[in-house]
Amino acid sequence: MPPGRRLRAKRPMEVGRDRCRRPQARTGSKRNPSAGRPEASLSIQDYEMKSKNFSTVVAIAKNEGRYIAEWIAYNLAIGFDRIVIFSNDSTDAMDRIVSDIAALDPRVSLIDWPSIPDTSPQITAYAHALKIVTTPWIIFLDIDEFLLPFADGSVRGFLDRVPADVASVHINWRNFGSGGRTSPDYGFVTKTFFHAADPGWENHCHFKTFARIDRATDVHIHDIGSSTGRRVLSDFQDFQMPARGMANRIAHDGIQINHYQCKTYDEFCTRMMRGDANYATKQPRDHSQRRFEILDRNETVDTRIKMFEAKFDHEYKLMPI
Repeated sequence: MPPGRRLRAKRPMEVGRDRCRRPQARTGSKRNPSAGRPEASLSIQDYEMKSKNFSTVVAIAKNEGRYIAEWIAYNLAIGFDRIVIFSNDSTDAMDRIVSDIAALDPRVSLIDWPSIPDTSPQITAYAHALKIVTTPWIIFLDIDEFLLPFADGSVRGFLDRVPADVASVHINWRNFGSGGRTSPDYGFVTKTFFHAADPGWENHCHFKTFARIDRATDVHIHDIGSSTGRRVLSDFQDFQMPARGMANRIAHDGIQINHYQCKTYDEFCTRMMRGDANYATKQPRDHSQRRFEILDRNETVDTRIKMFEAKFDHEYKLMPI
């Protein structure tokens, strides 16, 4: 794929704690998700995913222009070999920013992924990613989620430790709060918010999934199914899943996902008003002050993400922004 080429995707493949609270069920597609979206002109060769590449991080995003460059630079800094971003009906500067970065860095790709009626753009984008990504490992993250491999110092260092009989590793959240900040007038998320919830907070039972691509069978917003092999948390021990996307226990064993869902209340409202890409409708999510206060946990301090600051600064300075 020529660097910087913006891909216009056209049809996704079909998709088919005991202390942790069970979330409400999420609805998927109500009809054939392929309807109305032609086949993507995209191939394995287009991505030039050679054997030296080991891991891919995939996101679907809408109007994340303020945060997208930081998210890309950070994921390159921790060692992801490929970054694939599906743009879902963005109207801000996000597409231009990603396209400009991709023009100079072949590790980054942007795919148009418009919404179609009665279909979850998130699930169909993720399913399409399973079809086109060929690095051995894949993970799906949101733009407010930053993987932190604090024990190994890189994504590859962590994945190299995964036992051969493991098909997927499910990385628990660590939720970060506002730290008392009320103004969105700041620089980078990862250099601003260090106050977090207690590690044992039940919301941390949520996880995102690192999966071996050759065993992946289906996708959920938090989970990737596998045909064979063990499913483990970051301590490489088995777990129970009372609801898909949630574990019955929490493990931050050398790695975690820093989840910056709150930031400031103004930013929280803006994000919730965009709706949820997992749903066919674009109804705003609950952005009440009460919900923000429930999520805005600040009882501990975690600054370990600073270990990647120098690498992040290096990657960010190379970007045409």
